[in-house]
Amino acid sequence: MQKEYLNVVFGGTSYVGFEFDLLPLGAALLAAQQQIDQVANQARTSILGDPLLAVELDMAATEAKAFAAAGFEGDVPRSVQAWVDAGELTPQAATESILAEWAEWVDLLQTVRAARLMGKQRVLKATSHREAEVATDEAIGLIRASAEGVGSA
Repeated sequence: MQKEYLNVVFGGTSYVGFEFDLLPLGAALLAAQQQIDQVANQARTSILGDPLLAVELDMAATEAKAFAAAGFEGDVPRSVQAWVDAGELTPQAATESILAEWAEWVDLLQTVRAARLMGKQRVLKATSHREAEVATDEAIGLIRASAEGVGSA
């Protein structure tokens, strides 16, 4: 966790350029939570890339789910057809590929969310700067590990 040059507003007071251990405990806990959120945002960005890509994949997954539920019969949905054409796949293979990628992204995002929420709650319950630092470092480590080696496609 970053421990120097911290900026946080707590209880109506702005703490600018502070060291973590010199902040009042409440301000330190808030700064720690903000760092967890920041790392989670970075992880989500590394997983999804452009947020509109997430919208696109969710749209494709919705269409792919409906097509799969119909037994891969009928008109191939537009999002699926785009992957059929680009990947030179059958409609079923394209559908399964879309759904597999979507499931992987959902799993990664849920992992990041769980680590973020658990970390922030542990920080909130901390009774010392050291306890907050340990909880923050653990949460940040889990979040970063969950996004390691993942890139948007």
